[in-house]
Amino acid sequence: MSPSLSSHNEVQLSKEVLLSLLDELSKLVLQEFGCQIRLFIHGGAVMILHPNLSASSCRRTTRDIDYIRRAFGHEWRKRGVYDAEERLQRCINAVAAKFCIGTDWMNADPDVALPFAHNSQGQLYDPIYHDSKQANNIDMNTVYKSRGLLVVSVTMFWGVALKLVRYKKEDPTDIVAMLRHGTRLNGVQWTPTSWRRGLRPCAGPWDTTPTNLNKLRSYETVSTMQCSIYKRYLKIRQRNHFT
Repeated sequence: MSPSLSSHNEVQLSKEVLLSLLDELSKLVLQEFGCQIRLFIHGGAVMILHPNLSASSCRRTTRDIDYIRRAFGHEWRKRGVYDAEERLQRCINAVAAKFCIGTDWMNADPDVALPFAHNSQGQLYDPIYHDSKQANNIDMNTVYKSRGLLVVSVTMFWGVALKLVRYKKEDPTDIVAMLRHGTRLNGVQWTPTSWRRGLRPCAGPWDTTPTNLNKLRSYETVSTMQCSIYKRYLKIRQRNHFT
């Protein structure tokens, strides 16, 4: 990394800026890899870039895009390419240099806290990547597509689960937007019970990660958060005449 480049981005990025950054990244990765690459993202950038979530979200800017680096590396190792993460990072750094922002404008820092799980054969796998790469999720939750780059949000349930784990001040509003998105897609009417039932498969994998992340499995904690979030959901649903 160039000495003049900062590793930490302090610039707030709007949707227009995010799209410009991704357009530039797309050009660079196409030159680097010779084909379209696929990235799975989560966090605040999803709320801004997703066409069906941005209208319901109060977010207008974010400092970064959180992507799942280990999923990207896994896909390319299956192709026999073992330095894909490093090559992608060089492209990310080049975008940062061009736009005079920090190199962590796109980062995978949350990867260290993302869970693994065991399948029915006892094999370790990445449940977030597994669920998010399914065709129906790609169809519904692609937030950016170009010749060189496909950017897909993790599934809405995983998006909610990740927000419950970190639970910062913006997250209740984001979670409500995700619940409304589910209502639009399939007509589901969320209740605390149905929400908890849906999240249960997401909660299990955190058994394999540090204790502080097990708060997702705490019914007391989840119930407290649900109370606030569900009230917001009902209020918005009634205001918009959801049935």
